[in-house]
Amino acid sequence: MLRALGIASAASAAIVGAAGAQTLYRSDAFTVTDTSVQQGRWSAVARSRDTLVSTYPRAGREMHFRFSLNGVDNEFQSGTEHTLYVRPTDGRIVSPVYVFGQEQPPFVPTPEAYPTSEEGVAQVTIRLDLRQVLRDFGRTGTYDPPQGPPIRRTDFTGVFAIGDVEPLTWDANALRPGGPAQLRDADGDSIYTLVIPVQAQYTRPLASPGVAIWARHADLSAYPQLRSPERLLNALYRMSLEELTQLVREDGALSAGAKWPGVWTRDVSYASVLSLAIVAPDAVRRSLMAKVDSAGRIIQDTGTGGSWPISTDRMTWALAAWELYAVTGDQDWLRTAYTVISRSAGADLHAIFDPQTGLATGETSFMDWREQSYPRWMEPRDIGRSAGTSTNAVHYATYRILADMAAALGEDGAEWTRVADALRTAIDQNLWLTDAGYHAVFRYGRSFPSLAPRSDALAEALAILYGAGDPARRAQVAASLPVVEFGAPTFWPYIPEIPVYHNGALWPFVSAFWTWASAEAGNTAGVEHGLASIYRPSALFLTNKENMVASTGHFDGTELNSDRQLWSVAGSLATHYRVLFGMRFRPDRLVFAPMVPPAYDGERTLSGLRYRGAVLTVTVRGHGDGVASLRLDGRPINRAEVPATLTGAHTVEIVMNGRWPETEINLVPNRWSPETPALRVEGPVLSWDPVPGAARYVLYRNGREYDVTGMTRVDVGEPEGVVEYQVLAVDSAGLQSFLSAPARMAAADAVIVARPVGAPLERERAGFTGEGYVRLTREASTTVRVPVRITCGGIYAVDARYANGSGPINTDAKAAIRTLRVESDDIGVLVMPQRGTDRWEDWGYSTELQLPLEAGEHTLVLAFTPRDENMDGRVNTALLDHLRLTRLSAADDAPAQCR
Repeated sequence: MLRALGIASAASAAIVGAAGAQTLYRSDAFTVTDTSVQQGRWSAVARSRDTLVSTYPRAGREMHFRFSLNGVDNEFQSGTEHTLYVRPTDGRIVSPVYVFGQEQPPFVPTPEAYPTSEEGVAQVTIRLDLRQVLRDFGRTGTYDPPQGPPIRRTDFTGVFAIGDVEPLTWDANALRPGGPAQLRDADGDSIYTLVIPVQAQYTRPLASPGVAIWARHADLSAYPQLRSPERLLNALYRMSLEELTQLVREDGALSAGAKWPGVWTRDVSYASVLSLAIVAPDAVRRSLMAKVDSAGRIIQDTGTGGSWPISTDRMTWALAAWELYAVTGDQDWLRTAYTVISRSAGADLHAIFDPQTGLATGETSFMDWREQSYPRWMEPRDIGRSAGTSTNAVHYATYRILADMAAALGEDGAEWTRVADALRTAIDQNLWLTDAGYHAVFRYGRSFPSLAPRSDALAEALAILYGAGDPARRAQVAASLPVVEFGAPTFWPYIPEIPVYHNGALWPFVSAFWTWASAEAGNTAGVEHGLASIYRPSALFLTNKENMVASTGHFDGTELNSDRQLWSVAGSLATHYRVLFGMRFRPDRLVFAPMVPPAYDGERTLSGLRYRGAVLTVTVRGHGDGVASLRLDGRPINRAEVPATLTGAHTVEIVMNGRWPETEINLVPNRWSPETPALRVEGPVLSWDPVPGAARYVLYRNGREYDVTGMTRVDVGEPEGVVEYQVLAVDSAGLQSFLSAPARMAAADAVIVARPVGAPLERERAGFTGEGYVRLTREASTTVRVPVRITCGGIYAVDARYANGSGPINTDAKAAIRTLRVESDDIGVLVMPQRGTDRWEDWGYSTELQLPLEAGEHTLVLAFTPRDENMDGRVNTALLDHLRLTRLSAADDAPAQCR
């Protein structure tokens, strides 16, 4: 634990170029003063509120590319690629020797690896080892690439590069033999090369050799003006405002970052909650409406398995919409937003809530890159059945907001309140990790789920800020959540052998939410650490980066990264609005709850702050964890708030209480968990390969701990009914791997295959198990009957064997959705995620539903209803082979042979 005492001390003159600087934060890794940041040999200095200089290596250009055989994009699936940093030495860059179809081991550079930032055109040599491909040609006459169909040796025409820098393009169809993207083997060693010229580009220009500079150019007079005692904070505030002006598109909406010109639901929503609803309400309104589809539903951005309802955090839109209303008081917006949110919430209540737990299912919020935060064995259907704390916190907040919106509109919101209360109870009962003192990142598995004992900083921040968890646990969570020296990682511990993006990373917007939540929980040490973790990278990098490597605090080494990322910009601004000025917008008032550390003592003023019909000048004096007094236009006010009815210009003067109690944060090392074991079943014997670093293994049976062993082979005997086994590895420090993929052992009579009747059968696609399959579309076979005879009553898991080749496994929006009925009763929704573009012969199982079935004849129905529309709205197609019914437990009155 790190205590809040003894952090501040005098900064050295070498940091700021002059004695007398006020140290705001100091650790073994870096120091922040009122004018500068120092990290090892690197420093950043605010020369004025409009100029920052930094000796840190400049953020440079990245090359992203894949290799192509025969002009087909067949090396990796979309989203996986090779990366080179364009920082030449003597005008040259030579790549590692890549192997076709193999991802490079995760590479985490340090700033010391690129001490210079040479400009000009670099001659980039890309090298590819094609020996394995050529060996396969020689041995079998055919090579089967990771993606796409096999290639015969006689058809091989060459190897090419596709990518994002000219002369490369991502369009594999544009590749031609002899063209500028073809690699060649000049010396016959099977190492193919390509040399291309690439212009080195950097975020900021140089002021002098080795010193980069940000100097303000934009007119910022339309925004609230900050005057604080800290010149560094003044400059970072204005740099963030300038970057915000650069993110406003021609249509008035907000792009997600320098690299991401589109409007993204969760990006703009979280950014709006942090600060943008306060400073850019018109742009927020346009952005939010850009994320409403023609049916009046909130758009879930493309995601795992075909988007919603595998990815289900689109309701972040509701949080932003409510913040916009609370700031502006716009009644027309309130009515519009309420209609959109309630329509979308109705679809969610139909499709994503687990009747067993009451939790909202689906991918964790914002962490939407499957391999980055889930075990490799989890398919989209498994992610669709999982339940993340972050996504559940978003849904809890949504239903609370709907109740508040209804009240503001004079309508009855009791049902929304009931749903919210039930969800908060479900979160506390099903996601809390008692020993850790915080919630699990998610609940996962198949028929018998368990908790993943990793932290999730965004989830806990949302739970604190919106009350999605037990309020009595806020202080415990704030003191227990793992943080590292450079900030609050997205989750901890990290996943081994997975590159850095969500995994092993810091995201400034997450750090901003966590700092705000620390303030809300009264955690003084968390506020000090959080503020510094946001100011350090912004100052050194001279931009608000998308993310950085948690172990180094460096922007290089993550899979994707953008300058002036929208929610990072918003997070920087939020350190002022939400923490140092402590603004909380309510339907009828603006509440002030500043948290000002002792090192930040002084007078800070925010002028030109527009709130409803008023323009406020807010001054905060002193330091403390609460307000001692507040004056409105010179008159004392009993509460630290102002009414929403104010109009015209007003002054708010706040004096802090001077208190700063000692608190703790859980400062941990950067740690990776053990690898996830791969469980094998051979009759009654379970086995797995030894996991490096494992001290012991924990065997799970039906979602519960069953045995602890140092062995890698266990005889569990013959199953009775259905049993699912999993195993995890534990290292000497007690860190756990993910659980292995469930290994199901089932008695012969516990699984029933039920086939559709009365619907036309097709046989064109191979891989079906019966007489044929039923093509499910929005127009055809919209109601499919599946009769089944149950001999043993009990609880059954029902899923569908299907194929969906409408899109890739990791993006797009064409998940197939159908309502399952037993006789005439709606049971829930089966989701059949995309399994790969045009992969109509790749069969798998859908999400599952669990339900009681009595012995006897039943008719199951798969129906396409208006509530089953996916995000695409046009293609909602799957090939249905059969339904599988697996008896998980027998009814109490079932015959003895059923048990």
